[in-house]
Amino acid sequence: MTLSRHFLRLKVRQQIILLAFTLVVPLSIRVASNNDGGETPFFFENGLVIVDASIKGKIPLQVVLATGSEYSIIDTELLQEYDLQASYTSDGPVIGRPTDSTYTFVSVSTVRVGGSKSRDLNMRLGSMSTVNKVTGRRIFAALGADFFEGQVIQFDFKRKVLKFLAGPASEEEKGKIADSTAGATVRLRMADKISNPFKKTFVVPFVERVIINGKEVKLLLDTGRATCLALSSSSARKLGFAPPNENDQSRADTADSMQIGEYRLTDVPVMLFPEGSSADKSLRSYGVVAGTIFLQQFLVTFNFDKKLVLLKRG
Repeated sequence: MTLSRHFLRLKVRQQIILLAFTLVVPLSIRVASNNDGGETPFFFENGLVIVDASIKGKIPLQVVLATGSEYSIIDTELLQEYDLQASYTSDGPVIGRPTDSTYTFVSVSTVRVGGSKSRDLNMRLGSMSTVNKVTGRRIFAALGADFFEGQVIQFDFKRKVLKFLAGPASEEEKGKIADSTAGATVRLRMADKISNPFKKTFVVPFVERVIINGKEVKLLLDTGRATCLALSSSSARKLGFAPPNENDQSRADTADSMQIGEYRLTDVPVMLFPEGSSADKSLRSYGVVAGTIFLQQFLVTFNFDKKLVLLKRG
């Protein structure tokens, strides 16, 4: 169904989505824009991974990569410029009541990043205004798990390059993957995707085998959040922290220890949020989220095909 202009504005106000709500470490590192050996350079701006991409087969633009977001998000302000049309559909059973839920989306064809597969996506409407401010760039969208589905992507934060790895389909490619992940490598299995009969769902890198301050937790690995570890208020209490009061500001603290696979880390920075705040609500589904400030310690391979995450200390 196509949205009228008035209804579109209403739905946008209801569904504004902001990334980078916990920018805690100022970073601004650029790399050259060449592409050598299948590698795609990325910009690491204030902890966000920004990369050149294209849509409609040829139109260049820039996007944020957000592995922890199930659905890609498009900036509502750019629809007219790129000749895109917003629509809406049901987000659950339609029974003719005010409680019926819908969501807005925009169909974007042939989305591609470097050596990735080309994807036709139904992106959710949102806003990139906060991201634009903290990065100093105009960001078209944040690409989530619907874009990464079935693909293998490796983030080399030390060299500021990423690589899409094929399958692998050949012994040579198997050798390349083995070389890049050789040594002490932690293998983490992603949880199964959520089942929903009314819409397609996608696997995100939500993993187990993580212990913080002696307590076992599950952890979302999200390249779309510029944070080390972000804790929901309930997870904070479970791990021995006192979250800020309702009217207080977010607060930084430190976890004494963290065990993730064979790696043991100490004095790990965490962010605590007031209960009921927008940041706290965004964390409730997962409890503990590791962003790029944490992930940049590793060579990280997200295998969305086999539902695995490989971490190797950089």
